Amino acid sequence: MNVFFKNIDWQNIEYVGFDMDGTLYDEIDFISQVYSKICSFLNEGAFDFMLNRWLEKGSSYSKIFEEAYANFNINLSISKNDFIKESLNIFRSFEPTLKLTTRVVYFLELYKKEYKLFLVTDGNPDLQRRKFETLDLFRYFENKYVVFTGKYGIDYEKPSTKAIDLLKIEPARTVFFGDRKKDEIFALSSGMQFQKVYNMIVI
Repeated sequence: MNVFFKNIDWQNIEYVGFDMDGTLYDEIDFISQVYSKICSFLNEGAFDFMLNRWLEKGSSYSKIFEEAYANFNINLSISKNDFIKESLNIFRSFEPTLKLTTRVVYFLELYKKEYKLFLVTDGNPDLQRRKFETLDLFRYFENKYVVFTGKYGIDYEKPSTKAIDLLKIEPARTVFFGDRKKDEIFALSSGMQFQKVYNMIVI
């Protein structure tokens, strides 16, 4: 019997699902790498500024590049719009170096023996797949149990059965792990149990 995450009723569970960013790895590892590259356009102070704004506002904050330009555009030869566009291009095409922690590997290995594992993650699908590959998550998830919501136009923050339909899972027999409110909305509106974690640590 599963003795972890005791607020979950593990009886009759068949499927265990995961968000990726912040759930299966510490997202700051990716953010610090990509912001470092973007800040090569600006100066050293911009990196600390952007990282602090990310920590304060979260990964969905849309004005971080605009604010960085406004505060660190000294000697910058491109316009604000061009800087934002170039920053987004770098962000979306970035190839990070990421690694699962021992804790995450432990839970993935443990649950893979007993349950069918699936992953649902939002964001740019090409970038998310690169993260997925560098984390070597193919060891734990079959292709049919991986959904990049950006590929299918799924609005992750609104109730939708589209991801469930694609995965062909039974929500009533499912637990979903995620780190954000939108993960909780997705899980509970789909009829799953939900556990909030960061890097598989309860938060």
